[in-house]
Amino acid sequence: MIETSKTFTALSEEFVELYFKHDPVAATLAGVHDYDHLLPDHSPEGMLARMAWLRDLDQRLVLGVHWQEMPTEQRMDYGLLRARLAAMRADCEDLRVHTRNPVMFPQTALDSLFLLWTRPSLPPQERKEALLDRMIAIPDYLKSARANLKQVPDVFLGVADEVNRSGPGFVDQVARSLLESFPAERERIEHAAGRARIGFAQYQDFLDRELDSMVGGTFAIGERWMNYKLEREHLLGIDCAALAALGEEQVAKTCAMLEEEAKRIDPSRTWQALIGEAKTRHPEALKLKEAYRSETERARRFVVEKRLAPLAAGEKLAVIDTPVFERSVIPYAAYLPPGPFDEDQTGHFYVTPIDASRRPEEQQQQLEGHNYAGLALTAVHEAYPGHHLQLCHANRVGSRLRRLADSNLLAEGWALYCEELMHEQGFYLDPLTRLYQLKDLLWRACRVVLDVGLHTGKLTFMQAVDTLREQAMIERVNAIAEVKRYTLTPTQPMSYLVGKLEILAMRDEAQKRLGSRFDLHDFHAALLSRGTMPPALVKEELTEALQ
Repeated sequence: MIETSKTFTALSEEFVELYFKHDPVAATLAGVHDYDHLLPDHSPEGMLARMAWLRDLDQRLVLGVHWQEMPTEQRMDYGLLRARLAAMRADCEDLRVHTRNPVMFPQTALDSLFLLWTRPSLPPQERKEALLDRMIAIPDYLKSARANLKQVPDVFLGVADEVNRSGPGFVDQVARSLLESFPAERERIEHAAGRARIGFAQYQDFLDRELDSMVGGTFAIGERWMNYKLEREHLLGIDCAALAALGEEQVAKTCAMLEEEAKRIDPSRTWQALIGEAKTRHPEALKLKEAYRSETERARRFVVEKRLAPLAAGEKLAVIDTPVFERSVIPYAAYLPPGPFDEDQTGHFYVTPIDASRRPEEQQQQLEGHNYAGLALTAVHEAYPGHHLQLCHANRVGSRLRRLADSNLLAEGWALYCEELMHEQGFYLDPLTRLYQLKDLLWRACRVVLDVGLHTGKLTFMQAVDTLREQAMIERVNAIAEVKRYTLTPTQPMSYLVGKLEILAMRDEAQKRLGSRFDLHDFHAALLSRGTMPPALVKEELTEALQ
């Protein structure tokens, strides 16, 4: 047992180190700053090297570790690592995402700057030098990375265009910020910013002139690979057919709940009409951030007063505008956690401002998506007791490997579970908020159906948009942004509702086992202390702990 444990520990540490070495931006995100001055090697040769180390490590893990002999926590870490490797290898070797997704390269370049720009963990001088190094490296990085691209679905080309065009403006923001702090280094800063702008301009020329001729193929990964991801990455015991059936069942169930709730509020009106009324109640465009900030603070106080879950030590939350280059795929709000290895545990709550360049009717649609009823739910989902609370706890779990766990099922499932939890506990003051919560639950159920339909080729892009508009009452401009994201992230859309159901099943099991000894706060504390692992692994640990 001891030798097996030592072997696994060495291999898991090797994974962490090589993961950071091959992906310096992921290292920065995690709060590891040894590679802050670098960008990944996403050249064709670099991708081959990445595939080689993943394959080699996976083989040594399978052949060299007798996982049955290890203690529970290590066995779960083993399952976690195998799932992570399965996902990464499938993306590189089989789905070959780097040959068909032109979004990932300008996105990586922009993320590399944004993470350094927003995170206060580095001393100003070190951060400045890292930013300059990365800006200077952008032209070579984008030139080498684009050599991967072979055949690109048209929707991916459109998103890549949106992301890349935001690059120069964001670089200017970073440069202005640096000039304010380091006015004596104007020449170096302007040189680095100029190089970055050249890089994005060259990539834009590539998108406009060359990549347009490579458009073709489908964004769908196919039923086989959807099933693979469900089983090997998410450790779920269901296939596409069962998942689609679950989604349809949840759509029907939630529609019935919406009708019942609408009758309770006003028997003379449909739930759609009441939701339409709720959408008319929203903050002014210039007061969006303040409205979200106020609601997150109220939610935090409620969690503490009701003793729903422990707060993570040292956690803080900053409400900021969504970065320009992220706005095409974040129509409302999102959350960026602090790095698991950062001392400073400040999370960033993104709020997407109203785009003043859009037509007035589109701006109104955006504002309606920020209505007060939905805003309360978003504060719960993204902040307290949702993503921010959960991920700050995950940042302080045991092994380095587990700190890097990133199961969407657990993270998004927890956040959606929290929306229901806060209803159960009486947080929502406006009856329309409960109705809106159910409407959003319908949206998440639709996501399950659309995730399967889009990636098995049974639904087109516009059919998915129409479904969100007609069934979930998502505004057209926001529905388009949603579906763009779904096409780029197979199995992520389903993770919200499926993850919530997994957590509810764990809570029900704990209540049965403990009876009168069950305590909601303690259950949540035990769940949160396991990190962001696939629910199947969390369940196994909790089951053993409760025996």
